[in-house]
Amino acid sequence: MKRHYIILSIFCAILVIAPTHLTAKQKTKGKGGTLSKHMFNSKGPIHIVSNRLDADNKKRIISFSGHVVVKRSTLTMTCDRLTVKYSPKGGEISQITAEGNVVIKQPPRSATCEKAVFFQKTNKVVLIGNPILSEGKNKVTGSKVTFFLDSDKTIIEGGKKGRVSTTIVPKSQMVPFKAKP
Repeated sequence: MKRHYIILSIFCAILVIAPTHLTAKQKTKGKGGTLSKHMFNSKGPIHIVSNRLDADNKKRIISFSGHVVVKRSTLTMTCDRLTVKYSPKGGEISQITAEGNVVIKQPPRSATCEKAVFFQKTNKVVLIGNPILSEGKNKVTGSKVTFFLDSDKTIIEGGKKGRVSTTIVPKSQMVPFKAKP
């Protein structure tokens, strides 16, 4: 039974980092595309580290807590807590929630927020709690960001605390990143 929970936990992390329900159009796109395509489409093995893993089969919840770090290929996500809800039949994932100091990085892209929720049924990811999306020096902020993974669409909403703010730096003004030898 413990092995079932560990396998299910790893599977849950895969869904957070790279949902597998991509359309044929998304699979065939080149290196271009939107932030949502890049942030949630990594390949390779998943590695999860946390201070604690709790599995409650009666409530159908698996929780990772304490300095949670999820790595897959070039993508890294950190948060305070990662909670996975699954159905009683077959253990199908219904929702995954990352909470507290959520940071998703895949250089040069990054996203930060206080809460990120992946909804399996609609295949969307919602970031709330001061979400900030960055790619190089380009930056977008709002009160809520919704990634629709099947259609490769993103909606950024303002809210009571302000409007959507976007900073776009033309390529001619960008300084190339040079790694130290």
